[in-house]
Amino acid sequence: MAALRSRLQSLAETHGRTTLILLVAILVLGFGLRAYRVVEPLPSPGDDAHAYYGLAKALYTEGNYGGPGFENASDWSPGAPLLYAASFYATGGAREGTARIVELLLGLGAIVVVYLLGRRLNCRPAGLLAAFAVAVYPPFIHSTGALYSEPPAIFTLPAAVLAFLWASDGLGNRPSRGWRGVRGVEDGPWTARSAPLTPRQDPRARWLVPGLLFGATALIRPEYLLVGIAFAVLALIRVGREVGWRPGLASAALLIVGLLLPVVPWTVHNQISLDRTAPISTGGGKALYVGTYLPADGEYQKVKALLVRRYLNKDLDPHSEALEEIDPTPLFNRVADRYPGLPRDQALGRIGKQNFSKFFGEDPLGYLAMTARKVGRMWSSGIGEAMSSAAGRAAQILIVVLALAGLGVLAWRRRLWEMTATATPLVLVTAVGAATLAAPRRNEVLMTLIFPLAATALARGTAALLSRRQWRSTQASSPQS
Repeated sequence: MAALRSRLQSLAETHGRTTLILLVAILVLGFGLRAYRVVEPLPSPGDDAHAYYGLAKALYTEGNYGGPGFENASDWSPGAPLLYAASFYATGGAREGTARIVELLLGLGAIVVVYLLGRRLNCRPAGLLAAFAVAVYPPFIHSTGALYSEPPAIFTLPAAVLAFLWASDGLGNRPSRGWRGVRGVEDGPWTARSAPLTPRQDPRARWLVPGLLFGATALIRPEYLLVGIAFAVLALIRVGREVGWRPGLASAALLIVGLLLPVVPWTVHNQISLDRTAPISTGGGKALYVGTYLPADGEYQKVKALLVRRYLNKDLDPHSEALEEIDPTPLFNRVADRYPGLPRDQALGRIGKQNFSKFFGEDPLGYLAMTARKVGRMWSSGIGEAMSSAAGRAAQILIVVLALAGLGVLAWRRRLWEMTATATPLVLVTAVGAATLAAPRRNEVLMTLIFPLAATALARGTAALLSRRQWRSTQASSPQS
């Protein structure tokens, strides 16, 4: 009891009693909104949600990934199904509601992590504002109503970025405040430690933590494997410049080790089950085919509608419920039949490359315009009705603009590593979407970085405005000479 009381007192001293009370209130709000969606799931969750539940159920009931009746199970990344299957084992039944409760808990964890990240980037109010945004953001609540891959990554990505900044705080003789999320370590002279580092304080071992979190994120969303590799390069540069290139190589190697620990077992599984190398999933070929198909503007629903028209002789609206009810797997199988000697994913990938060569060669400006529209769609809306409306789109665009301003604030304050750590996933995942499939769902995980950046811009702007008003008030009240 004394230890708990001491811990609570330490938290109050670090974050402030008022801040903790407000954070608890935000958590209660986030819990209430997500709890409603847990008990009232989405009526039409879509193809991916059905697939993820089917994969998780097969892991629980049959002990394998997909089962004999599931076609192309490797197209879906395994992170979310493995997590949901674990919840089925823990509760003794393959119930969707159990997995939605897991999504709810991860959402609450994301609120806390985003608060810490916002506080790290700027200040407590920025952290609280970012946490509030995560608590009420409609797509986050929408995703809790079905079994998607995004809810676990919504927690792991900001945690990985925060862990990267925490690991880089412990360089050389610099002190570190760990996960408490201080506003950052400025350049300057540091006194040497008076005692040897414990394993927990060892700055080299710290790099395993962001590696593990990036590995978990990649297992959930495969495009983040590239992000994890990029952060290993950043660790090399960060430690190499501050301490030396040999320690930099060691730090980058540890981050890579952490990154590979969750991934390699699944790569081995794929090698055995597919008889070919696939690090995480084989869905990249389908994404490339869809994203390069200029007649459908690189949009999944439009591609699916065109395939339904081509193979089923039905003319359905791309956003209709009737189209949602059609299983897309046989449609893409028909496309892949163009190359019967190749696995489906490789066949679709080859056709996607041919699409790019054909459409870009025939109409380069049109293809570039499609790419710009894809990126615009990715960032200008979110899944669910709220963020697809005109008001929702306007709010989404405003948030993204504020986040860009937040990156500018970090650059102006010479907080270059914080800027780089938050910008790297945004740039890389946007580039992947521009080259392949750039649905609004692709921005959902990244919004956990957008909100702290936007909150940084708002907090800094508000502080500057208040400071200016105070200065004017002081000037007005001072005696005139």
